[in-house]
Amino acid sequence: MDWSWMRPKWKLSKEEESRLVAAIRRAEEGHRGEVLVHLERKCPGGEPLARAAQLFEQLGLRRTAEDTGVILYVALSDRKAAVYAGQGVHGAAQPGFWQEVVDALARGFREGSAVTALEAALERIGGLLRTAVPGEDTRGNELPNVVSVS
Repeated sequence: MDWSWMRPKWKLSKEEESRLVAAIRRAEEGHRGEVLVHLERKCPGGEPLARAAQLFEQLGLRRTAEDTGVILYVALSDRKAAVYAGQGVHGAAQPGFWQEVVDALARGFREGSAVTALEAALERIGGLLRTAVPGEDTRGNELPNVVSVS
């Protein structure tokens, strides 16, 4: 994979971060869900889905009103990714949906289009949320629209 889009210390450029925050905002339109992107260098424990579940709890996604949070997790050096969704969303996805999102993300990274791949993954997640938990978000933005990094 081409990791040149990342600066030393695994930080996004201001432009890349702005693009992803805008993609998060778009992914959160038209439904009651919340979306978070989390990037880190290595995946503690080596299991990306377990790490995504751990971060889901630590970063407060479980506390959304209807447990409708989704975290898109990427361990850059380990080249691992996962999507973890709360109970209000998880069962709404067709079998294989989450893996398809991760596979498309991996393809984008391999092709040197990491930020574009992350934007596309967020678009797919937003589309699922519009189907799974449609309606007006009366609670507002329960989590900040940021790319978290550890």
